[in-house]
Amino acid sequence: MMSVHVLALVAVAFQGQLVAPLPRVPLPRVNPAAVVAVANDNRAPAGRLRSQVLTLDLDVVVARWRPEGPDDPEVPILAFAERGSAALVPGPMLRVPQGTTVRMRIRNRSDSALVIGGLRATGAAVPDTLSLAAGGESELQFRLDAAGTWYYWGAFAGTRDVDRTWLDSQLNGVIVVDRPGARTDDYIWLMSEWFHPYPNRLQAFETVAVINGKAFPHTPLLRLTQGDSTRFRVVNTIPFGHPMHLHGFYYRIEESNNKPVPAAEQTLTNTDMVQGGTSEVFSFLANTPGNWVFHCHFAFHVDETSSLVGAPRDSAEAAALAHASHDGAAHAPAEHSMRGLAIAITVEPTPGYVAPSTEGARTMHLYVQREPNRLVAGVPAVGFMLQRGDSVPPQNRVRIPGPTLELERGKPVRIVVHNTMDEPTSVHWHGLEIESYPDGVPNWSGLGNRMYGQVAARDSFVAEFIPPRSGTYLYHSHLNDRAHILSGMYGALLVSDGPRDLTRDHLIVAGGGGPPVVAKNESPYAYVNGSRSPAPLRLTAGETHRLRFVSIHPDWAINFTMRSDSAVVQWRPIAKDGADLPEARRTPRLARVLMGPGETADFEFTAAKPGHYVIDVTSDGAGWQIPLEVIVEARAPTSPP
Repeated sequence: MMSVHVLALVAVAFQGQLVAPLPRVPLPRVNPAAVVAVANDNRAPAGRLRSQVLTLDLDVVVARWRPEGPDDPEVPILAFAERGSAALVPGPMLRVPQGTTVRMRIRNRSDSALVIGGLRATGAAVPDTLSLAAGGESELQFRLDAAGTWYYWGAFAGTRDVDRTWLDSQLNGVIVVDRPGARTDDYIWLMSEWFHPYPNRLQAFETVAVINGKAFPHTPLLRLTQGDSTRFRVVNTIPFGHPMHLHGFYYRIEESNNKPVPAAEQTLTNTDMVQGGTSEVFSFLANTPGNWVFHCHFAFHVDETSSLVGAPRDSAEAAALAHASHDGAAHAPAEHSMRGLAIAITVEPTPGYVAPSTEGARTMHLYVQREPNRLVAGVPAVGFMLQRGDSVPPQNRVRIPGPTLELERGKPVRIVVHNTMDEPTSVHWHGLEIESYPDGVPNWSGLGNRMYGQVAARDSFVAEFIPPRSGTYLYHSHLNDRAHILSGMYGALLVSDGPRDLTRDHLIVAGGGGPPVVAKNESPYAYVNGSRSPAPLRLTAGETHRLRFVSIHPDWAINFTMRSDSAVVQWRPIAKDGADLPEARRTPRLARVLMGPGETADFEFTAAKPGHYVIDVTSDGAGWQIPLEVIVEARAPTSPP
């Protein structure tokens, strides 16, 4: 679902006219006497564990916090602290073996009444909150019998965990209960958001989204070695879902919302929605060296929207603030730099590693262009054109979605990306297990001294790789992502073992079709197959058809529902994010699926008889709806022998 927190940072369409967003406004002042909150990497458990009894004294304190770099803005929060230790964001981690008894004292050192929740005696979703008056203290004891990954939280009295915004938004802490013999070398990532609205001012607020108390590029750099088996626990304390995308690798989902997934049902994916208030546990094999990224695929959570850099501290004018990169070198914030919910990963090669050869690669020429007056209110589109033969496509024209790139599994390809625009750009080949250099993350993709920068204005870049797996993928902008994907810079990328039967293989691409709107802080403009009124799909009764869905609207998760009249039909899922589903998952079910930006899904559908169907493509929440008509025709009669 689109966050109501999204701020349009560029000129946008509103009531038929282009208007600029309001200037940023002063941040709330911090109390200089407040303690300094520091980031918690969730590697060290809190408390004293003796004979399966964990003893922990916990305080809620008034704190000041820098969610980004050491010279970036400081904001006020409440934070958890182990008594006698620093205030932490997120709070101290409880990690214990299954069956541990917890004896806890909690003291509220703030001047506000609070409610504390999430301290469960079991894994059941039962009422578990306690009230703490200002200056109050409470003792409690509970036994952690259910294995899993949860979080505890605090909020102002009279509110819930989903109501928290700025002062109480960082009152979160991880609880991990380990099964006997479970591995404990996993990485734990807790996502949270600080959001401060300004009443009576349209679109005036400040926000920053963080992982383990820091926003990218100040999140930890994760260093792995090629071949490492790596396990993530992702905890989402934000009250809406996040499509979490891992570049370069598939991950295997082992637990979802504390429900273990049987081995026969575990899916491979590279983008999956971690719903609000839940957790997910997955593992992956870091088998390709280079630099990679793990990030939320809502563009507004990895761009300048999700940052306080540039926000004024004590005046209504934006401040030019320095921040530090992973190498520690100070520099001015780069335009359209990656921020927010992201983790950088470096995979060091094993000795003797040699990148696969792309000798004999097939060459394709892909153009990134701008088409004036293509979208609503005369807004230009930004998108792709593919060269056919020797004819260079006309400039100032784009296709939305971009032309479908048809590749063959195991066959090297050489895609020359031509940027005809007067600004830099970048293209990411989403979901493909390829080498790091062509992956498309500006100033990060690559290995050693061979680092990718960006595709400069009026310049070109050559992306060479070998697609190893047949399936449904996509390609899209990875620089100024939100503005460009909303404007049409996305397309489907299909990898096959041979030619597809286009009479039985159908592609449905749902993506951006216009700019954000100031009044709603969202983009209500969407396209299905490049239109608000897409051409119908034509199927044949009695034949099995493959439906390939691509979801790439950067502001919205999307519901796809196929029905006949008012009844939802059935289909059979066969693939997710380009990877075949295990047989246990390939069972007929109601034809509906929720997909976040960056997800793909393949289904098989067989209509018993001719008729009319519709695939409803709708935003998850009040926003927009586009019907896609499906016409099922009778099979042509077979001539007698």
